[in-house]
Amino acid sequence: MLRYRLARLSRPDARRAFGRAWLVACLVGAFVTLVAVGPGHLFVVLTVWLVCIFAPVRIAAELLHTVGPRLRDSMRRDLERREPADRYRSRINVTLMTELLFEREVRLPRLAPPGLSEKVTDAAVEIVIRAARRGDGPRGVRRAASIYYALLDRWLGAIQDGEGRPDLPAGAAPSTLWEPRASIQEKWTTLRAVAGLAALTKTLVALYEDSGGGPMDGGAAIEATADAAMDYADQIGLQLVGPPWDGRPGTVPAGVDADTLDLLAGVWTAFCAAPQPAPRRLLAFLNATPP
Repeated sequence: MLRYRLARLSRPDARRAFGRAWLVACLVGAFVTLVAVGPGHLFVVLTVWLVCIFAPVRIAAELLHTVGPRLRDSMRRDLERREPADRYRSRINVTLMTELLFEREVRLPRLAPPGLSEKVTDAAVEIVIRAARRGDGPRGVRRAASIYYALLDRWLGAIQDGEGRPDLPAGAAPSTLWEPRASIQEKWTTLRAVAGLAALTKTLVALYEDSGGGPMDGGAAIEATADAAMDYADQIGLQLVGPPWDGRPGTVPAGVDADTLDLLAGVWTAFCAAPQPAPRRLLAFLNATPP
């Protein structure tokens, strides 16, 4: 547990969260000390708590941005030696495997903002944990991947229609998917969400195949579609010359209609656009995903 906590401090958002929590703890300690010794020692108390206690620990935490990756890589190597069934027995194991598979399988496009990789891995971890709690295991992960694949195909089709046919009337496609008349900043927000969804879908396929011990039916096609989707997001967002979207229509999983997919696109976009971390936005996305 301690090794994992130290390794997590290699992430900027984790170090910021730790810094805030440590500052609050030191301020509370200083307040308690002042109550005990009296306000006449304010300067001495603040000097001890902020300079001698807060600052060294905070500096040490910042130094872990170089030590943390080595700790994480060591834990990953240990985890990979285990049987597939043992790799996903705890949240820590799931997180380590998710980050490992994401780094191996996914190459985010150029327009991806800082922090998108963390949001994708956080979402994938929660999906795997939820599937395990429901007793679905790898089947639940496969179900989620198929839903997001269907949404990805619908989303990219709407973008292709909107960009290829600017004469379409307003409302021809759901505004949560694409608005051709939106500003470039709004379009980038949507395209980044599309890239994140493609990365999440590909990560879930890798997680299913690793935990299930075998290939996923149609997994190669889904991964190819996800890679093409990330390239297409760059093409539209950076105004690059390239072919139109030609992905094959995805089959909507049973029990999931177009309105549900459009709602899912909206909450996923909100999660991707929110500052990291965004636990409430992530929870809204998970709750919107059909079981």
